[in-house]
Amino acid sequence: MQTPIESPQPQQKSNRNIIIAVVVGVLLCCCCLTFAVAGYYGYQAYRAAKNAINGFEVPTDIPLDPNNPTSPSIPIPSFDSSDAPQGGLSDSTTRVTAWTTLQLIAAISGCTTPTADGSTIKIIQEPDSVGIWVEEWDVPCGDGSSQLFKVTFTPENGFVSVNVEVP
Repeated sequence: MQTPIESPQPQQKSNRNIIIAVVVGVLLCCCCLTFAVAGYYGYQAYRAAKNAINGFEVPTDIPLDPNNPTSPSIPIPSFDSSDAPQGGLSDSTTRVTAWTTLQLIAAISGCTTPTADGSTIKIIQEPDSVGIWVEEWDVPCGDGSSQLFKVTFTPENGFVSVNVEVP
């Protein structure tokens, strides 16, 4: 009896190495493209920020020497935090911050000597859903006149931000 002779089967070529090389190549190209796009937009943001800073001018008309009688002077209020006006919805720390800010704004806007004595605080907007409220501070200027200041309180991350509008 004869046994059939088996002919050797041709081995199938494995395409696994080629597929891995193609996948790695595609991933490498995607990474390079991502870095190129991020670099381009990052550079554009850098240039925009640099142009904004270069265009910023520091004011030079603020008198630096208060002893010079020819230079105009802005009266600088005293910052005694114990004399902050009472009232409103803020706590004492936030009210002192608002008072200090208001004194600076008052000095710039012509209220020469803002005083807490006789100041009144009126709530003109109750806290909204976010917690923002607005108060109106009527502050005597020391020369017989008074000025109204709108103060906005904005709670942010456990702190209250104060914004005093220039009248």
